[in-house]
Amino acid sequence: MIPTFTVQDIFVMMQTLNTKTLIGFSNPFEHLTKYEIERVWEKTYKKLHKLNLIDLVEKEIKLEENFGNALWIMSRTNMVVEIMKDGNQKSYFYFSKDHVVECKENEESEYTLYVHGAPDHVWNNVIYPRMLLGVEKHSVTVSETIFVPPAAYNAWVKAGSVTDVQSLEAINLGEDWKRISSQLDAALKSMIHNNRLMVFFKEDANWVIEGMHVLTSPNNNWTFKMIQQDNKELLEGKQSTSLDIVSEILEVLVRMQAKKATIK
Repeated sequence: MIPTFTVQDIFVMMQTLNTKTLIGFSNPFEHLTKYEIERVWEKTYKKLHKLNLIDLVEKEIKLEENFGNALWIMSRTNMVVEIMKDGNQKSYFYFSKDHVVECKENEESEYTLYVHGAPDHVWNNVIYPRMLLGVEKHSVTVSETIFVPPAAYNAWVKAGSVTDVQSLEAINLGEDWKRISSQLDAALKSMIHNNRLMVFFKEDANWVIEGMHVLTSPNNNWTFKMIQQDNKELLEGKQSTSLDIVSEILEVLVRMQAKKATIK
């Protein structure tokens, strides 16, 4: 049986390695007392010891080798990829030069750790297939783009339709946005999947973020690229073929490389 870990378990393991930042997780100890935190640490160590993942050797904590290597990658990585399927199924991928550790959330909001091979293998055999889930070979019937506020897009996905079309008027020029939003509304009403890709890269002391959404429906596929326009965060959406979607993901990586993103 593959073990699962709570967010508290993960934070205990990360703090054991003096991790400063862990992308994807908020500190679960923020509002706990010192006594409560100590109890959590004790509970986690007992759990890990029972799983033969941790031991005390000559008064020093010793991690099982493979488990320790996975935690070390998570703790020291400078590149993380998040995939979210349909707003609730999340996986975080922590990259090193030789391996990628996936931290996958289950239905009970606990996480399982998987160690994959080289980054190229993970992109081609894990990340691309998941982002292309539900994508059919549709042609593009509208080539123009549309700008959408992220909060509005998330609300539309949840509602299954464009609920406040007039919010688009101020950020889209001309009249094309009305026709495009009508097609987007039809896609939302018959939506198959809405998948989100986020790429986090640590540049000096700061984390740079790039990302996109992929919306699939029986009639057409859409991509929404995360952009900055006039100091505002927006999504730039358009109808896309399956090849376009792969190209959009590659563009995210190219933009990272332009920022001299090198996996450690």
